[in-house]
Amino acid sequence: MDLEFKKIMIFLSTDEHPSPFDIQMMYDSGADHVIYYGNVDSKKAKQLIMDSMFPRGPEGVVHTGMFIGGTNVDECLAIADVAKKTMFPPFQIATIVDPQGGYTTAAALVAKVEHCLKDKFGLDISNATVAVVGGAGRVGGNASFLLAKDGAKVRIVDILLDLARKKKEEIDKAVEGAKVEVFGEEPRSPEVLERALKGADVIITTGPPGLQLVPKSILEKLPDCKVAADVNAVPPLGIEGLKSSKDCKVFLGNIHGIGALAIGPLKNQIEMTLIKRAINEPSGFFELEEMHKVAKSLLNL
Repeated sequence: MDLEFKKIMIFLSTDEHPSPFDIQMMYDSGADHVIYYGNVDSKKAKQLIMDSMFPRGPEGVVHTGMFIGGTNVDECLAIADVAKKTMFPPFQIATIVDPQGGYTTAAALVAKVEHCLKDKFGLDISNATVAVVGGAGRVGGNASFLLAKDGAKVRIVDILLDLARKKKEEIDKAVEGAKVEVFGEEPRSPEVLERALKGADVIITTGPPGLQLVPKSILEKLPDCKVAADVNAVPPLGIEGLKSSKDCKVFLGNIHGIGALAIGPLKNQIEMTLIKRAINEPSGFFELEEMHKVAKSLLNL
């Protein structure tokens, strides 16, 4: 019997309510149906994964994709590990792992910065110093990893020094020859923040929504800064004076700014590209590094 297989995305989320953002992206990327489960953890995941693998047979599983997400990053990674250990040929499901959008956002952010730096200043990221304010957090930590992977000198600036040092250790273990340092003071005063950012070619802010991290008065004292980027779209924005719509345009002196609304469309493109691949390719695990490759490809880097 010949079957016409629908394209199905299965969404496993650590949250009680799987994100409507990702569900809409799945439909807009070509999924015929999205089946979603909330409150999933690594213990519950195996049975759900196995029940997703077998009902359509080897031919049908090609048209099934899986998305692992949610706000609990560690649990998302644990679920992904269960999936890798559970799946086997020919019942592999192409799987996207993007905890709370932190992977796609970081990939888009870094690609936009690298593109702007090269386009406006002819400077490759491997020859640049990048200060990541909030670099111990979810997006900041992922961005720091990708920047280090591409050869940048990365300076993690964060009030959570222990977490920042832990992130540096993780990157050092994962990236051979990584050039990562932690600024050794909490940037709670303008004077300390200025020292933390001094000499950076690029300043990135990855703080929570509605929190200004870098005032304009500090940027004015940083002659080496060429590009400033902020992922926060909720006022007050992370960098004072940098509009969220700025897309590698001058906003202060010779500093070119990249705002959240310039990063967001690329983040969405990355996610949609990978969802399309997940429901059309026979296998694959699409995680942070694969998302960065997609982002760079979309910008012709």
